[in-house]
This record gives sequence, C-alpha cells and structure tokens, in this order.
Amino acid sequence: MQLMSENCLEFLQQIADLILGSPAFTVIYEINKKVNGMSTHIKEFENAYQKLLKFKESTNVNGSELDNLFGTNELYVYKNKYSYLIYDVKDVPFKAFPDYRLILDQFISLAYDFQKEIYDKENLVSIIRGIKSRFIKNSTRICQEIIRSQVTEVLSSQCWIEMPDQIQYMNDLIIDQHGYVVLPVKLDKKIKYYIKIESPNIDMITFSDYIQQLWQRLTYQLKDLKNEEFLKQMLEVNSPNKLYIQLDGDRNIRYQSCCIPDSWYFMLIKGGSLEDLQLEQVNKQSLIQKMQELKSSVKGAVSVCQICFSDKAVDVDLFAKRNEEDEITDYYIVFNAPKKKFEDDHRISAQMSSESKLQELSKAALINIKMEKLSKACIVMREYLKVNLSDEEIIDLLKEKDILKEVYNQQSITDDIRSSYVMEYYKAESIKDIKNPVQRSQQYIIETELTNIKKFDLYTLDANDISNLSDYSFDITVVQDKHEQLRYTWALFHLCNFIDLYQINKEVFYQFTVIVQEKYSYRQNPFHNYDHGFTVAHACYYIIKSKSMNQYFDKFIQFTALLSALCHDIDHTGRNNHFESQKLSKLALRYNDESVLENHHASVMFKILQKEKYNILSSLSQDQCQIFRKYAIANILGTDMKKHFEIVKLLELKLSKLPDEPFIQKEEDKKFLSSAIVHTCDLTMQSKTFKMAQKWSNRIATEFSDQVAEEKQLSLPITQHFLPLGTPNFNQLLAKQEISFIKFIVKPAYDLTAQVLQTGLEVPLKNLEDNLKEWENQK
Repeated sequence: MQLMSENCLEFLQQIADLILGSPAFTVIYEINKKVNGMSTHIKEFENAYQKLLKFKESTNVNGSELDNLFGTNELYVYKNKYSYLIYDVKDVPFKAFPDYRLILDQFISLAYDFQKEIYDKENLVSIIRGIKSRFIKNSTRICQEIIRSQVTEVLSSQCWIEMPDQIQYMNDLIIDQHGYVVLPVKLDKKIKYYIKIESPNIDMITFSDYIQQLWQRLTYQLKDLKNEEFLKQMLEVNSPNKLYIQLDGDRNIRYQSCCIPDSWYFMLIKGGSLEDLQLEQVNKQSLIQKMQELKSSVKGAVSVCQICFSDKAVDVDLFAKRNEEDEITDYYIVFNAPKKKFEDDHRISAQMSSESKLQELSKAALINIKMEKLSKACIVMREYLKVNLSDEEIIDLLKEKDILKEVYNQQSITDDIRSSYVMEYYKAESIKDIKNPVQRSQQYIIETELTNIKKFDLYTLDANDISNLSDYSFDITVVQDKHEQLRYTWALFHLCNFIDLYQINKEVFYQFTVIVQEKYSYRQNPFHNYDHGFTVAHACYYIIKSKSMNQYFDKFIQFTALLSALCHDIDHTGRNNHFESQKLSKLALRYNDESVLENHHASVMFKILQKEKYNILSSLSQDQCQIFRKYAIANILGTDMKKHFEIVKLLELKLSKLPDEPFIQKEEDKKFLSSAIVHTCDLTMQSKTFKMAQKWSNRIATEFSDQVAEEKQLSLPITQHFLPLGTPNFNQLLAKQEISFIKFIVKPAYDLTAQVLQTGLEVPLKNLEDNLKEWENQK
C-alpha cells in the first residue's frame, strides 16, 4: 500500500489490530501547549485531553469515566512523557509482558509522524521491525498468556502461570495443599512451566493432554518463526548493501530487508505481490521465467539478470526454499549491491550456455544502448541549461517529467531531438528550480527581498553585548527572550567575522537559528536544550577569539567547529544512548546502537541545511561544502561520551611525542583535534563559575530523574549511576558525583586541550579548581 495522508489512519488501524487486538485506538499528545492526535473515534482532542489529565499512570478505566468518548466500556489508558494512548483492553491477553510498553511507545511515535505528515520510509521500517522484534523476543510469554486465557475461558476458573524456579512440584499433575490443581507443561521431557488452576470441574487428564498438544504446536511454530527471523538477520548483517525480497509459493511478498534506495528509479513496489513489483518488462519476465525454471528443476538458486542504471549495474539472483516434499515454499529475490556496469561480464559469459549467452548479451546490448543515449542526454542538459548536476540528478529530473521514454526511443541525439526534450523540460520547469543547491539559495535570496526590516534590529551590538560575550561564564539562561538569544547567537558568528567572510545572508541566518532553536526546545528538556547548545558554542567562540586555534586551523575549520558546537545536541530526546538502545527506539534501529543520538544530531543539522531558506552555506564552493560536512560530522560524533577516554588517551599520546613529532601530521590529525576541542567545549558546564555549574548540575539531575522514571515505567534496566531528585541526602550525593566528574572527566580534557592550544583556557582551568573546593564544602 502506498502511504499517503488519506490512508495512513487505515494503515495505523492495521498495526493497532495486530498489537492492540482491535483496530480502534486514540493517540493524544501535547507539544508546545498544542493538543493534537489521531483517533478512530474522535476529532476534537482538546476536551478529551483535559479529561485524561487526571490519569497520572497507565491504567485500566471504565469508559464512563471518560464519558464513553472512545467507544467502549473497557479501556486501557497508557501514558508516557508526552502522550496518551487509549484502546480496548478486552482482546489483548499479552499486554502484561514488560516490553509491551515499548511497543506502545513505538506505536505512538508512528501515529505522531503520520499526523505530522512525515512519511519517512526508513522510520516506518525501523518502527515496524522494532515492534516485530519485541513480539518475537517475548513470544514464549505471549503463548503462555494465550494458554492461560484459554484455560480460564474453558474451565471458568482462575489460573496462573508459574515457572520451575518459583515452585518445585512433581513431574505429573497434582493437587497441592491449598486445593489448586498444578499442571506441568513439558517440551522434550523437560518442564517449561506450571499452570496452577483453582477448583476445576473437568477430566484433568484429558485436559492435560490437550494443553500439552497446544503448547507443543505453538512452540514449534515459534521455533520456525525465530529460525526464520535469525536467518533474515544474518543475511542483513552479512550483506547490508543487498536488498532481499521474500515471496511465498504464491508469489506474495512476505518480507523486504530494507527500503528501496531512492536512486533505484528502475524499481518500485506498490503492493503485496510479485505482480505489484514494478520493473522493466524484460527484467520482470526474466524473473518469472527463472521462477518457473526453479519450480520444474532441483536447483536451489539461479542468476536472473543484470539491471543497469546511470553508470551502475545491479545483479539479480533468485533462491528457492523447499519443504520435505521438495516443494518450493518461498522465493528469495536478491538485488546485489550496485557496481560499475558489466564489470563481471567475463564471469557471467563463462557460466552461460551458447543459447542463453546470446539472449543475455542481446539484453545487455539493448540496455547499454539506452544508457549511452541517457548519458548523452545528461551532457546536453548540462550544456544547454548551464547547470552543474550529476547524471543521477538529471535522470531524476527527466523521470519526473516522464521524458525518459522519449530519450530511449530516439535513435540518435540530433539538434532537433536536443531541442525537443530539453525545451520540453525547460518550458515545464523554470531554470531556477533545477540549479544546484548553491545557485538555488542565491536565487532565493535575490527573489526574496526582505519585507520585515525589524528582524535586523536583532543584528545590532553594543559595548555591553561584547563585554558579556567576552566573559567565559556568560549565562545565556538569564536571557529569557528568545529573540535576544538569537541575537547573541548571531553575535558569536559576527564577532568572529564569519558572517562576512562566508557571505551569510542575515535573513537566511535568522531563519536557520529560528529552526535550530525550535528543534532544541520543543521537547522542553531541562538540560539538553538551546541554552546548552549556545553555551557549548560560546565556549568554542571563547577559544576562537583567543586565537589559540590559529596555529592548527584556518578560519573555515574554526567556523565549522563553531557551527558544530551550536548544533551538536539538536533535537535531543532527553535520554542517553543506552536508553535509546535498550528501548529499541527508531533512532537506535536506524543507527545500529552506534553513537545513536550524535548521528541523529548531525543528520538533523544537515537536513536543515539542505533547505533553501535555512542554507547558510549557500556561498561555499563544492569543495568547501565537502570539507564542512567531513569536519562537522567528526565534531558532533566526537561528543559521544563513550569516546571520551579514547580522545584523552590519543591527546596524551600525541603530546608525549612533542617536540620530536608535530601534533598535526596528516588530515586525520587535524580532524581529530577539531573534534577533541568541540568535545572539551561540551564539558564546559563545570568550568563556569560555581553558581552556573550548580545550576547546570541540577538541570542534568532533573533530566536523569525523568529518564529513571521512564525506565521504571517501561520495565527497562535502571541506570544505576543516575541520581534521581528526591534521593535522601541528594545535595551531598550530587556534590560527590560532581567532584568525581570534574576530577576524572572534565579536568583531564581541559588540561590536555590547554597543553595543545597553549593559551586561551586559563579561566576555565581556574574555575575547575575553585569548583572542586566548593563541591568539597557541600559534601
């Protein structure tokens, strides 16, 4: 099903039916004091949200308590930090397992994205996979719960599931001292669990056999499911650049290993069967023919074809899975990683018979002719329209206007043809819309004359402003006005002369800082918010103004460091990487548990910069853009605290080799030092005055408390070193934590960075010494 705004509710209903037991659901949330949501029952959310506020915890409620707004009398109200999820509890026998709350969180996240019309296929795949993996992980408990509910229904008696490590009974059915019937459930002669039943009135021997058979059937089904899932995971881990599509014997699509890359314009899936797989007819026919070949032979795999696009080619292979009767139960279509066109021609030719070789080479020749025409078309487009686009970008543009067919059908590129398809495109879309990002941004600035001149009142400075920013302990948290905060942000870049040096338009810079501030602020994190982003950027600004970075970096690398520092925690979730991984959040699934949040922050920053009205890099050359991206990613990934000791160790090693070896010997050394400086700036909070350091300590403690509360709610392992608010002797324990943090984390980083830079960090080093004494007094 193609995901569009008109059918996303229908899609969510299908997911709800699977995980909630009913397609009826309501998600309501409040962000930035605005109430919104998605529901199969209601359209006005404000009134319903006010009624839900009285439920502080997730709980079962009677529908009448909510004026039957949600269409049933038996409701479950699930509450997380921002949202409420309401659904019918009657048909959800497995809601008790701990990970179920994580599944509900992922469902809420999906509903939130859809309501905002964010149809990100990677997010969708990540969330669906997260839900599936949670169910598979807890499948044994789910099956136990299904059996318990069946026993309760059939016998009209209360019953419980108890594990062998909780109680020790005989291997046969017994009646215990309290009159309960205890039924052991076995698999391979081993007791897996006991069903404890209250006063049943039935032939228990017969019923015991029924339960054993039911459990055995469910268990073997689970075993097959887990084996299949393990196989898929192995395929994906070992071949991450390949796309696997699994079809059953009737050619219905059962599984897709990842999203189809956007550059693969030759392929599209619009439904749930092979017929809905949109490929060029010659390739599709080849695929169907090879399936027939496998069906009528004993082969397990065949090569299908080679699909060419742009200057690349994708080999397609087909595998068959057979049952005990040698019947095909599943097909696996494997689209291998793209490679240079026809690089394996000799290998393929050697394997083909003379008859099939002629057929395959004819297809390859036809495709090659088409690609040659397309390559010429791209050259013409570049020359005629004076644009600097890659072949793939031009192909995408031609594809949008359905001109590819016309290009393919022409026998040669003549002046007539040149004008026909080029001018058709030219008339359909004005030239400004197909220029590269640099030209587009410049055109946008020219066309968009500023109408709100008052914005430029933000870009004025007086002596007090300059004095404030020259103070290492300047406290942005006391600046309550958001526009004032943006003015100070502009000042950081202006006073370093970066605005003029890189021709950053003030209007674009304003729009950029507004969206950055919004991305930092909407979750209302106590610590990881815009105040923190600015404070880290200010620490970097302080070092830049000391001119101590000049010996290692040119102005452009310093500009990159400052911008990276500002955006290093953008769109932070208010939780740490360990929490995201434990929760199997969509970010953890997307980034495979590696620097989850840091990867996300870098990605968000570049997604913002891709948009014209936020592109403050529009005047940079292509080479500068590549350098910026390389350094900015390294700077932001370097703020992952998991890398702290690695950074410290490498700084010590390089300093120990001075003066025999220079600190910077190659490009990687320069990139490392830049990331180390931004990492040190990220630790700036405890290097401010004690009053500021104490304020930031309380903020991070509040954020840690929120995480611990959510860990308890989701039945996740509690992060032991987090100190929740309200802990007995909180102030004394906080002081001890901060002493350790300064001694073993912050001070080593600042000491080593100061040795590298030689000047510029005298004030923060003194503050660290003073703060250690102050925290000692608080113990």
